[in-house]
Amino acid sequence: MPFGPFALQWRRPSPNPPSSTPVPDGITRSWIHTPSGPLELLTALPSKSTSSSNEAKPPLFFAHGGFGCAEQWLNYMQYFAAAGHPCYAISYRGHGKSWYPWFWRMYFTTRGTMAEDLTAGVKYVEALEATRRGAPGTQVVLIAHSAGGALSQYALSRKMFQVQGFCMFAAVPGFGSWGCYSFWALTAPLHFTYRGYHSRYLLANVEQVKDAFFTAETPLRHVESFAKLLSPYESMLWPMQALNAFVTGPDVLSSITGWVRRGFVPSTSPSDKPVSEPSQRLFILAAQRDVLCTPTILEDAARRYRRAFRDMSLDNRLVFAQEQQDEEVDGVRFRVVDGVAHHMQNHEEWGKGADEVQKWLEQL
Repeated sequence: MPFGPFALQWRRPSPNPPSSTPVPDGITRSWIHTPSGPLELLTALPSKSTSSSNEAKPPLFFAHGGFGCAEQWLNYMQYFAAAGHPCYAISYRGHGKSWYPWFWRMYFTTRGTMAEDLTAGVKYVEALEATRRGAPGTQVVLIAHSAGGALSQYALSRKMFQVQGFCMFAAVPGFGSWGCYSFWALTAPLHFTYRGYHSRYLLANVEQVKDAFFTAETPLRHVESFAKLLSPYESMLWPMQALNAFVTGPDVLSSITGWVRRGFVPSTSPSDKPVSEPSQRLFILAAQRDVLCTPTILEDAARRYRRAFRDMSLDNRLVFAQEQQDEEVDGVRFRVVDGVAHHMQNHEEWGKGADEVQKWLEQL
């Protein structure tokens, strides 16, 4: 067995971007051409019969986390396209079939640079959907996993784009993420040195991948198949910039639009006080057996966003009258999916999380 550092990949793939691999029926792969290099975009569109019976369903944009890629969302893309949603998934630079910077350049790639890739993807899909629907101004529903969730909160807080719904899918919270790495606290120093300071030092073998991302009951063959999708190296600066709080709450919420529940028509009579019910445009979804973004950590994030939501409504910064104080109708939904771990979209039981997302989408 090779000594620690030599068991990992230090050179960027050749060719760069990597050659295409087959994708399931109904999925297409294309590239977004940016000044830095091409970014992989997977697309799954509803069938014509599905589209005609599910008009105007919002497009879904899937954003992966650290070491992830667009292909990790294939099950969800097929599921939601069948339900009538146009689905898109991006791979940032250094991931999937996108272009790869050389090792040390990727190592020190900043969160802001990664957010530019995410923004390029969202803007590109907005343009595609505007053309496809013949209606400009179409916004996506953003579903972002793990460190991709932190990246999305950063981009939304900096007004890089707007969305009509945001799902933090086992996502790193923007209020500080030290707790997300406590699982590795004791072993990280040893592995970091042994692996020669390689960025994949904590995910160097299948056992490490399983322990961090899956449950103990997950078959090893399933984890081995999943591990082939992981990037050979990663930015170390990107997650480090999320360790301390970088959002306030209102800065993220103000980039989410459409808080009034669909179908509500406010009163036009001056004698009547208009009352509107907020839809839950922010969804924080946790996995019960997640050892990284634990349910406790994400429940705390939900409380912070709920507090921000109520403050904004009282300050009249959201376009509805805040009449209800029940946590179930305060704009922020929090749920825990039983029996799965951090990569719940890649579990054999991936449908559990998809069903929760579907329920959330129905009330937008």
